[in-house]
Amino acid sequence: MKIDNVCGVCNSFNETENHLFFRYEISHVFWFCSPLHLNSHVLEGSDFLESWSKFCAQVKDRDNADEIRQDFAFGLWRLWKNRNEVVFNVIHRQPLEILEAWTKSITEYRVSMARDSAEYSPRLSKTIKDTGNTCGKWQKPRYGIIKINTDTAWCKSTMRMGVGWLGRDFARLFQVAGGSGIGFCHSAAAAKALAIREALLACIDHGFDDIVIESDAKMIILMLKKEVVTDFSIECILGDIEVLAQKLRSVSFAFVPREGNRAAYSVAKYAFKEGRSFTWDCIGPDFLFNFLAKDVNIFFRL
Repeated sequence: MKIDNVCGVCNSFNETENHLFFRYEISHVFWFCSPLHLNSHVLEGSDFLESWSKFCAQVKDRDNADEIRQDFAFGLWRLWKNRNEVVFNVIHRQPLEILEAWTKSITEYRVSMARDSAEYSPRLSKTIKDTGNTCGKWQKPRYGIIKINTDTAWCKSTMRMGVGWLGRDFARLFQVAGGSGIGFCHSAAAAKALAIREALLACIDHGFDDIVIESDAKMIILMLKKEVVTDFSIECILGDIEVLAQKLRSVSFAFVPREGNRAAYSVAKYAFKEGRSFTWDCIGPDFLFNFLAKDVNIFFRL
């Protein structure tokens, strides 16, 4: 190989090395100067998942952890966009320019989400509301309303889940119940949301137009009511729930403590164990009797 070729290879290598170093320093300055004030050196991992886990561990106890994770995700996306500009268009931007673009993207996204919420508000103000049930026991709904309790049984190691739901009327009479134990889910929160979605689908199939859906997943209920920032990992499921809610005349979502949701959990647990799907109309399964009896203060047990 000629000496000039060797020098050309060396120069090319040095340019690549300098380019990578420049990109690394840009990333570090970007995170450090951002509103998150992150030290990217601390977040370094062998791969993305390890770095993401380190970041989530740092913010998990913050009150606005979901919003911080959202900001971080937008920052990663902005750095990737900047990388593509450097590689494909040879455009080098300064950290402050990238920060401005990042802030603009976040602002536009949240304004858009707020606008969407405002567009839905006439309908959602009627259909998605809090019933105010804060006591531990199951409470009967108003006349003409079917109350649907939902819950899930989820295994973290296998990610397998069972969802369950059951409906009772204002007279506390059992109307319908169902469950499925054939699904898989990445988190307990997503499984709780899927249980609500399955319950809504069942209500549409059974022709229930005026319903209350209860769940012991308080954060999911708050997300549906737009009182907290939506977790991006389950926003698709929550979006499905909102769309399904529009197909019914009246839908209320409410939090219920676990003590008042034991009947739904028993259905989810049964579906999880059997690994099949079930639906019961009017006459429920034997294993449900004791839970339903306890909810209405009947002391007789099977």
